[in-house]
Amino acid sequence: MPSLLALAAAALTVSLSAPASAQASPLLGTNWTLTQLTEQGKIVMPGQAAPRPTLRLEGTAAAGSTSCNTYRANFATRGDVLRFTSLATTRRACPDRIDGLEQRFVNLMRGVSRFSVQGNALTLFSGKVDRLVFTSGTATLPTGPVVEQGQYMNTLEGNWFVTRLVVGGRQVALPAQASFNFAAVPTGFAVSGTAGCNRATGRVTSSATSVTFGPLATTRMMCDAPRMAQETALLKALSGTLAAKFGSSTLVLNGPAGTVTLSRTAARGTGVPQQSVPAAAYTLVQVNGQAAPATPKPVTLTLEGGRVGGSDGCNSYGASYRMEGNQLVLTSTVMSTMMACMDVEGAPLLSVLEDRPTLTLQGQTLTLKAGDTTLLFRR
Repeated sequence: MPSLLALAAAALTVSLSAPASAQASPLLGTNWTLTQLTEQGKIVMPGQAAPRPTLRLEGTAAAGSTSCNTYRANFATRGDVLRFTSLATTRRACPDRIDGLEQRFVNLMRGVSRFSVQGNALTLFSGKVDRLVFTSGTATLPTGPVVEQGQYMNTLEGNWFVTRLVVGGRQVALPAQASFNFAAVPTGFAVSGTAGCNRATGRVTSSATSVTFGPLATTRMMCDAPRMAQETALLKALSGTLAAKFGSSTLVLNGPAGTVTLSRTAARGTGVPQQSVPAAAYTLVQVNGQAAPATPKPVTLTLEGGRVGGSDGCNSYGASYRMEGNQLVLTSTVMSTMMACMDVEGAPLLSVLEDRPTLTLQGQTLTLKAGDTTLLFRR
């Protein structure tokens, strides 16, 4: 099934295609970092403590950081005209210091219609009076050779899955999928993910040959002994300065406490028997035993071919997943459109999916349970 981004990009390209001469534009292939924006015509400067949003355009793909989450979209350009498809973003909760910067950035990016490049400054014009001003070379974005399509550059940015952990010369069992997302910020990278049981967040810097982890803050859940053993060993290994060896889609980090192998794709097996889930589409009918809240669209869940997707009641979402026993475990970051739906409470579907819910199937009914939240769907 074609992705939402692919369909939107195809529609956009029909009406607005980039001429060959655009490929030489300084707009493309440059790391741009936001220095200021205007909101309703008034200048807004990002706070000193807030990571700066970033933008990079390659081919017909746009990607970067919103200051908290990572995003991607497709774009098309002709002359000074520039249009983006809907931004698909990760859904991390943002710290207070960001002070609304992320939402302002996303809202303005939706309305971009043209651009101007002067020296090392890029201005994106949004709506009638607003603009976003970027400067090249400000972000600390590791660069490396561009490789074939479908592979990755020599950079930490993006999603990585832990596929192997060796401590003291012995391979450590990985009963749970551990993964991390690295989002570019001016001082390096903001890292977030799961080590097997708890969520972990922190800051990281890197060079071509090393990666340095600052202290990682974690939640305090207790899991079964094998997962806790994995998490303890992994977090210990991911501390301090580690020697880094990048491959086309792998990264090996080696330090005093162990060697961690990361991959752009999730490991195939974790040693936990997988429940078989038939491909089907479901609609939310209850939340914690009460009727599902009213939303502009039905809240839906579709499971097919290792992908989970649907609507959260306002935006479309999607991610890859695997089953570990009766637990649904996401193996990629949830990507979502960013439509604004006013005064809509919605259902906590995405937070439940990100919390490794138990999945139960009984006839036409599917139940997801994570913590104190139970979601009941029907076909």
